[in-house]
Amino acid sequence: MADGFITPESSGDTPVSTPLHRVAGRLQSALPDGWRVEVVAVEDPMTGDQPVLRALLTTD
Repeated sequence: MADGFITPESSGDTPVSTPLHRVAGRLQSALPDGWRVEVVAVEDPMTGDQPVLRALLTTD
């Protein structure tokens, strides 16, 4: 998995926004097959940047 991407399974000891993951799950269930939702974390939270959701077309 690419740097900066967090899924509930890969979060480990990295702080994750539970509400953001709930929204990601709802978005994932609303998207058609072939799409995935990722939570993109920021490298340095001290910069004021916020994590975002990214919807991507799956490439298999």
